[in-house]
Amino acid sequence: MSGRHAGAPASPRPPGYLRWSARTAGLLVAALACLTGGLVFGMGSPVPLGDRATASIVTPTPQHDPAPAGQWSATSPAPSTVVVPVSDTAVVADTAPMRSISILGVGDILTHKEIIAQAIEDAAGASPADFVPQFQGIADLVSSADVAVCHMEYPMGQPQGPWTAWPGIPDAPPQLARAVAAVGFDACSTASNHVLDQGFDGMSRLLDGLDAQGLAHAGAARTAEEASTPTIVDVKGVSIALLSYSYSLNGIPCPAGQEWCANLIDVPRMIDEARAARAAGARIVVLGLHAGDEGVSTPSSQQVEVMHALAESGQIDLVLGHHVHVVQPVDVIDGMWVVYGHGNLLTAQSRRDPRSGDGLISMFTFTEQSDGSFVVTDASGYAVHNDDFPFRLSLVPGMSSQTPDQAASWQRTLEAVNGLDAESKGFRLLPWSGPSL
Repeated sequence: MSGRHAGAPASPRPPGYLRWSARTAGLLVAALACLTGGLVFGMGSPVPLGDRATASIVTPTPQHDPAPAGQWSATSPAPSTVVVPVSDTAVVADTAPMRSISILGVGDILTHKEIIAQAIEDAAGASPADFVPQFQGIADLVSSADVAVCHMEYPMGQPQGPWTAWPGIPDAPPQLARAVAAVGFDACSTASNHVLDQGFDGMSRLLDGLDAQGLAHAGAARTAEEASTPTIVDVKGVSIALLSYSYSLNGIPCPAGQEWCANLIDVPRMIDEARAARAAGARIVVLGLHAGDEGVSTPSSQQVEVMHALAESGQIDLVLGHHVHVVQPVDVIDGMWVVYGHGNLLTAQSRRDPRSGDGLISMFTFTEQSDGSFVVTDASGYAVHNDDFPFRLSLVPGMSSQTPDQAASWQRTLEAVNGLDAESKGFRLLPWSGPSL
């Protein structure tokens, strides 16, 4: 992933046109000219299509409507085309490789007092806190994704502390952002019920901490301009938008005149902002949703209603859910993939409820189609488990290598993920077979 910018969407393929490579078109034209003695006209240099150079073979058709802006008219061929009669049954061929983008999502990052204490111990005096060892067990998987999106549950405090943890009013050590970046995350959603727990300043420190590590973010904003600017990252020349919304701000209002500072669920607004992101060049739109009933593995009515409304709009490609601290089902609704809840990523809650130590790391591969759109061609996930004392994340391996705790975690995660028959719809929960860290 490289930086943030709005890329131009690919021009749609005009109907009635057969696009081949310039070399293939040239060979075909030469062959036809030799066989029929017909005249070939309009020969020129290849016409660029996005970042690909092509020539076009056009079948003139009378009585066409005028071509929309940016497209060619069959009755008025554009310069640099080869125009010859071709069969109506000709097969479309395109030699350009289609791009694939893998997008990874995770659950809540919760800096409970035990998690902070572990980070202080792991730092061994070299810094105030070091969270990297706790995340290291997922680094290979996270760094393998083209875009890895985390969820930051809490605002951030001062670099030297002191820091507080729930049930107090939480603020996370800013060293957390360095660890998230170090293991391969590229971006974070920030809309949560806790984002304003430390006021506007705590929220601003969170965004400042992410900025300092080069992490893109969406869901909260320090200025009105930041709030109105879509978060778009560029991957392999493809612009991907990240949106983020929460069901609540724990009753804490945004400051007067700064009502834009944190995003709440508002379906018409969410759809409008997805459209704005596409207008700014986004080819794929990913939305983080912080919602649901805590501790409940089935989606709430609000989650279901919001997901179906978003899917109906056709503006969202993928929804990454979190908040309830247990894994929830994966589903696909009108072509929009949904992870209702990833559970927790990092937590010390498992002794209260073993399910809270479970997490899902999802991975969706989007592949470019001939019309310039991107569709999910692979949907899979991995079970992640929180190990206690020392606190570490581990990806659950195959059955023969699982510890008893991992085996129980795998079974709970598998059952939750398939609560809406995700496996029959193409989602696979996979054992981790990468290197052990």
